[in-house]
Amino acid sequence: MVAAKREAGFGFLRYTFTGCCLALTFLIAPAVYCDTPPISPGARQPAPPTQYQALSPAPPPPPPPQSIVNFYELGFGTVCGVCAGVFVKKGAKIVAFALGGVFVLLQYLGSTSLIRVDWGRAASRFENAFYTRDATGAKRPANVGSAFRWLIDFLTADFQPRATFVAGFALGLRIG
Repeated sequence: MVAAKREAGFGFLRYTFTGCCLALTFLIAPAVYCDTPPISPGARQPAPPTQYQALSPAPPPPPPPQSIVNFYELGFGTVCGVCAGVFVKKGAKIVAFALGGVFVLLQYLGSTSLIRVDWGRAASRFENAFYTRDATGAKRPANVGSAFRWLIDFLTADFQPRATFVAGFALGLRIG
């Protein structure tokens, strides 16, 4: 017990000594000045520009970088894809907010013993609705890739400009 207290005291002293040394290194560091150095009295100072001397103009700034997306040349499929991507992203946020609110409400009502929620039955109903069976008969949960493929197949059914729609949809998800 005494050895542990002594070791804790030495640890405190070690950390204190290290902190003091680090503080001293910041105090000893040379000062860095960003201003121009003062001109000594004996040095020749440059003459101020006269009225007739032409000052060299500053070079013009470079042009802004060009975007790879030209908004004047977007096709119908791309515009539909951007709009659908923004709609899906905003809608997913609203649905997640609503489902989260329902979950919190159910947990609160369950904690006050007003209702009893059978979470095992809710989980089995979720699995029956969203899980798929593979060739061996095992249940597999849906993943992001399969959900994205299903959504794209649903949105582009009987829609000719599919490739531009998918590009626009990805852009809509990004900006939405």
